[in-house]
Amino acid sequence: MWRSLLMLLMFASSAIASEPVFDAIDYATPSKYLTSPSSLGDQKAITAQARAFKADRDRETVLNVLNWMQANLKYQADLAYHWRNYDTVIREGCYGSCADYAIACGVLLKSAGIPTVWVKTMDVPWIWDLKKGRPFRTWSGHVYLEIYIDKKWVLLDPGAKKIYVDYSPKARILPGNRFAYHKGNDPKEMIMSLQWEAWKRQTEKYFSQLDQSMLPVNTVTEETLGLKCFVIGNSPYYQIMTKSARQKGLTVVKSFNTQYDTFLPQAKGHTLYIQTKNGMPIVSIAKLEQYFPNASAGLQSKSRSIEVADTNIVFTEFSNSQNLEEMKRKLLKEKAKLNAK
Repeated sequence: MWRSLLMLLMFASSAIASEPVFDAIDYATPSKYLTSPSSLGDQKAITAQARAFKADRDRETVLNVLNWMQANLKYQADLAYHWRNYDTVIREGCYGSCADYAIACGVLLKSAGIPTVWVKTMDVPWIWDLKKGRPFRTWSGHVYLEIYIDKKWVLLDPGAKKIYVDYSPKARILPGNRFAYHKGNDPKEMIMSLQWEAWKRQTEKYFSQLDQSMLPVNTVTEETLGLKCFVIGNSPYYQIMTKSARQKGLTVVKSFNTQYDTFLPQAKGHTLYIQTKNGMPIVSIAKLEQYFPNASAGLQSKSRSIEVADTNIVFTEFSNSQNLEEMKRKLLKEKAKLNAK
């Protein structure tokens, strides 16, 4: 009986601990956020590594950590949905998402003397899709760090190597139109996207109940007067293309890499950004030209773009090994296969 009661209490405690809490950080006592729980990695190894990054100025310390991570870790998308702490990330030399990258960065900063808090956010368009019952391609959020440097709390996006100095910890809408909803000192207890199924359950419950008056306007319902944009890309490249489109004054309606028969027709009459790898689009040319005849001709143009009827198609390359002649050979080979059918 006592064993069952103990198990029940432990389960209840873990359930409470994982509930998103925004305002539990003691910002007046930064020293509370210099230590990390053992679940995040070998403390001796972390301290030994972080010792090399400590500088006389806080900003130099932060930059040393970010530069080292950028030089020593590679991105590997298929690792995004598995729990990975500092030990795993460093041993394998790669990360799968913003979550494990932020975990590794956070523990190094703490051990180098920089108080650090993890901040979970969800993309506002995703939240509106959930609340309005609209289909969405994937669960979309980001992990930031709040760090205490130069006697003030600022926001850090470690992957982008950006510090936001004019920052208030009370802010709910963060860069990239993201809603901050959970802050803490233990990413595993908080539940990150690395704990994929538990994280989805937590986020769905939280945002289904969220008062929508706390969110910015639902831009999907506004008239864009023909300035709509659709993006075909994989993470993290679709985020880069989305940012580029917005900087050009376009409203990104949808980003996707599946369900082409649903979303390609919707892109007609608007702008369509497409990720390419080694010169080839990630959507098959056959599928693309089913809706936009001769669209692949844009791959060979200097501008890497083409107008098909009233649709502007822009190809964006994200491969470091792009070779123009090889790209043309692949293109001609695939076109020949299509013509032979």
